Amino acid sequence: MRRRVDYFLFPVLILLGFCLLDLPTAVTGVVSCSPNPCKNGGACLTSPKGKSFCNCTSQYVGEYCQRLNPCTTGPVPRCQNGGTCNVRMSPDHGSPSFWCACPIGYSASLCEIHIANSCDSQPCHNGGTCTLQSLSKYTCTCAAGFTGPQCEKQDQCASSPCRNGATCLSLDEGGFRCECAPGFTGATCSQDVDECFAAAAPCQNGQCVNTHGSYTCVCEAGYTGHDCASKYYPCDPSPCQHAGTCTQVDKLTYQCTCPTGFRGKNCEENIDDCRGNLCQNGATCVDDVNQYTCLCPPSYQGTLCEHDVDECSLRPSVCHNGATCTNTVGGFSCICVNGWAGPDCSLNIDDCAGAACFNGATCIDRVGSFYCQCTSGKTGLLCHLEDACTSNPCHADAICDTSPINGSYACSCASGYKGFDCSEDINECEQGSPCEHDGICVNTPGSFGCNCAQGFTGPRCETNVNECESLPCQNDGSCLDDPGTFRCVCMPGFTGTQCEIDIDECALNPCMNGGVCHDLVNSFRCTCAIGFTGSRCHINIDDCVSNPCRNQGVCRDSVAGYTCECPPGFTGNDCETNINDCQSSPCHRGECIDGENSFTCHCHPGFTGFLCQHQMDECQSNPCQFGGHCEDLINGYQCRCRPGTSGPNCEINVNECNSNPCRNGAKCVDGINNITGE
Repeated sequence: MRRRVDYFLFPVLILLGFCLLDLPTAVTGVVSCSPNPCKNGGACLTSPKGKSFCNCTSQYVGEYCQRLNPCTTGPVPRCQNGGTCNVRMSPDHGSPSFWCACPIGYSASLCEIHIANSCDSQPCHNGGTCTLQSLSKYTCTCAAGFTGPQCEKQDQCASSPCRNGATCLSLDEGGFRCECAPGFTGATCSQDVDECFAAAAPCQNGQCVNTHGSYTCVCEAGYTGHDCASKYYPCDPSPCQHAGTCTQVDKLTYQCTCPTGFRGKNCEENIDDCRGNLCQNGATCVDDVNQYTCLCPPSYQGTLCEHDVDECSLRPSVCHNGATCTNTVGGFSCICVNGWAGPDCSLNIDDCAGAACFNGATCIDRVGSFYCQCTSGKTGLLCHLEDACTSNPCHADAICDTSPINGSYACSCASGYKGFDCSEDINECEQGSPCEHDGICVNTPGSFGCNCAQGFTGPRCETNVNECESLPCQNDGSCLDDPGTFRCVCMPGFTGTQCEIDIDECALNPCMNGGVCHDLVNSFRCTCAIGFTGSRCHINIDDCVSNPCRNQGVCRDSVAGYTCECPPGFTGNDCETNINDCQSSPCHRGECIDGENSFTCHCHPGFTGFLCQHQMDECQSNPCQFGGHCEDLINGYQCRCRPGTSGPNCEINVNECNSNPCRNGAKCVDGINNITGE
């Protein structure tokens, strides 16, 4: 092999592009993104609420992107006839499956079965396209020139026969009808309506002038409006533009007072402020309202274009290819490096114009130099030397290099060979074993081979055999490849060399107070005895929470029950029974009325006291008069009257004078049981 030397080397810029894929997401909550738990290139993301999840590539799904996406594996597309493939995750952390959402008209697991529908009969005529709305309903998209529910009618309006903005209606019996816009008439609405010759002239106080599709009114003095129906008031509305002030002069005239920068009858003219402008250095004056701006040429800047632009400070530089820029007033100049010319040094000088390549060589221009591409058998800077590599003096696979000075050759040996002509084999095994990981080196012509130890492969035993490719770790465990073996990092709740053992979280008897433990994956569940609750049955249910004790009884909680300490006067499990304090018949001469831890006696007439134990003495008030004797009774009394008195209380004095006992005209004076004469 021979190699021709390119004596003028120049850098080559290689642009590397990277493609970013829009990847679907299989999102479930993960505990933390540090370290990254996502597998197979999945990115761990944290939401603004602090929840972390794995954003999987399109090829993987699952909580940790640990499962192949069933929609992208196997025959593609999975779903036929335009069906959409959807991933269905397994609830027991098994392999995911997929299901197909079929379009209308197809069914079965892969949408492969056609369902009879209303489009099967090809109801759309004349090249129309049938689109299903349901199995029994469809719509037709008609080809140009046809219309109707089934494209069965010729569209008479396809040629747009109606003019001047009219609406075209295609008729069932053939032909068309135009609904004209206002101002037009005729079969195709092509005739202008002359509104000025209508029975009711539209212009009320003015002359009507017909226009295409409409009319205008030239109003008489003192009227305005589209139909000259309104009286004209000079300043209402104001005709003055640009915020001018309108002043009414008389009934039909007005005068506008214009703001600064405007003039004209209605202030419609912007005054040209560019007259006498101060723009410098050939700048163009641009008029504005009551001011102007200067549009500067490229070499000047500033309000009046009075400042020179330093082109040498601009980026990218105005001088190309490494030239030196020198600023001048209103311009710049470039000092070019060797090989370049032109005002901005963008022209490459043709160095082949004065070059001398010999022996039929081809001159190739470079920047500031040239290169002679020699014919076969020639070499050197100018192709003026005989090429010693023409005779192929180097061993097979070696590279022959020709000297540009004298045409001699030198051999660049291929790997595994040495010597002047690269014919000597190199024993790589004697130079220090090139085999890695305790591999045994075996020399071969021009090379070597390695007998690798178990667990390694590759030309130099440099590749560790990935024992994880067989997916030895069970229950979603992560496989870590080690030299010659593997190691499983188990998911929480599993252990064993291959994560095949479900850890029994019930082994430590976490359930308290007689609770029954049920082992789960990385967890457990306690079925608590009556009276206890909590994840470990460690909480005694407070049976007093519902306040079962009545009548202000005090509740004492126990296991699966409670006791009530009742206040005096109550009894029962919940202090619901009021004790009958009348049961001992405490009232002597009365009726007992029960209360709360008490009783009251309603005494019979004639008795009193807390227990009605005292008989009332009705004689205590001395009810008997005139010295009558009182005898106490039960709930009453009796008066024993003295002679000469009577009545219940002896209150009646018997009048002994009624019998006229006094004789001879004497006056009888009654006493108590006696009389006296006067």
